[in-house]
Amino acid sequence: MGTTSSKGSKKTKAALRATSPGAGSTPSGTSPAHLRGQLAQPSIKNLRRVQDIYDMKAVLGTGGYAVVWSAVHKTTRKEYAIKVMKATASATPKDDEVSVDEIRNEIEVMKKLQHANVVYIKEYFVQNGKFYIVMSHLRGGELLDALLDLGNYTEEDAKMIARQLLDALAYMHLNNVTHRDLKLENLLLARPNDISSVVIADFGLARNAKTARQVFQTQCGTPSYVAPEILLGKPYTPAVDVWSMGVILYTLLIGSFPFAHDDQQTLFRLICSGKMDTAQPEWNHISDEVKDLLRGLLDVNPLTRLTAADALNHTWFTSNLDCSSNDLRKSRLRLHNFADALKLDVRTFQPGDYIVRQGDIGREVFLIRDGTCDVIVTHPDGTSTQIAQRGKGDFIGEMAVAKSDGHIEPNDATRPGKARTASVVASSAVTATVLSRADMQWAVDHDYSLEGELASVVETRRLELQRTGRPSVGL
Repeated sequence: MGTTSSKGSKKTKAALRATSPGAGSTPSGTSPAHLRGQLAQPSIKNLRRVQDIYDMKAVLGTGGYAVVWSAVHKTTRKEYAIKVMKATASATPKDDEVSVDEIRNEIEVMKKLQHANVVYIKEYFVQNGKFYIVMSHLRGGELLDALLDLGNYTEEDAKMIARQLLDALAYMHLNNVTHRDLKLENLLLARPNDISSVVIADFGLARNAKTARQVFQTQCGTPSYVAPEILLGKPYTPAVDVWSMGVILYTLLIGSFPFAHDDQQTLFRLICSGKMDTAQPEWNHISDEVKDLLRGLLDVNPLTRLTAADALNHTWFTSNLDCSSNDLRKSRLRLHNFADALKLDVRTFQPGDYIVRQGDIGREVFLIRDGTCDVIVTHPDGTSTQIAQRGKGDFIGEMAVAKSDGHIEPNDATRPGKARTASVVASSAVTATVLSRADMQWAVDHDYSLEGELASVVETRRLELQRTGRPSVGL
């Protein structure tokens, strides 16, 4: 997890772009000799109480099993971010838990790395069953948010970002560290309004290999960024990070993923084929050099895939090619939609899991992306009836909209105090997007075809429930 910061006002082009490093130089301002591996101090555990050394100020962000605080060192007055994680002694932690071994692994990986484009860990504390990891306070927020605030956006900007990331990956891989979950959401800015200060964060899935040839076999990562060898269950190397880098670069240039499909199995087949989407109009507005680089990064064969160090020597970086005239304005607009999609919560359910329970207060609606589930009504006498089955593309939960005066608008069904009229239970593995009442209202306001579809759904669901003697509109 990285740190977060509030967005500032609209940024100027000059403010968002620091001077780009020259071809072949490193963004950290150090010579390539840093790739020989500067190592942090061997022990960074502090035996004192964290409260004795730092003033904990405010929560910067939360996610999964961790909370990140802003903090100030009481002596130096320097600001840091402190990641607080509660550990479980279990060797098989639940989805919302993290084991002591997992936390120690993250610390072992992070303390080994000192690079301007990798989050820095200063020290850590253990007290009352919690780990407190003191790290860089990254004030710039998410890279993606900064890109959306750019006055205009060119291929040269994407090059500046890619150079920093590849330099960091080359350093990490030389030190036998593989991130394994590289994605846009894990890229932050050290300084506000400065896309030359990109930092790779969230090393929760990273692994420290004993040798650069050591392979890993645990499947991990985010589906759209995952390399083919992971999906195929084959042993893999740091080359998986290079693949993810290719996905990131394509997304920065085109505004969408190179391999995309709503059905996960189809998505996996596309990834394993290596045939990235070149039909997007934006593809015609980028240079031939970067197209060649993308093919090298997204090579399905990890043995012939470019390494991070090789990629830095590609002609896209080393030539005097000026890409500032390659306007990616349309790609930037597509990035807005991409960013909006990232902000929607996605949850997974196993067979038998309750997605919603009859009688619970309804505050969310679920849109099934994959899998099937059963809609079940429990009667006053305790008997139950399955009234419907839902699948991909269906809404479930209490209907958050209702037909009124010929239009669709939010219904009282999802307001506090209104209980759900049916249970929905996963009959297979289910992946669902979670939408709040506000999300539903926005969708209806911006898509008139959706209004008609929802009106039809409302009527269908009303008839289903009438057959059970229950008047409310349920999903």
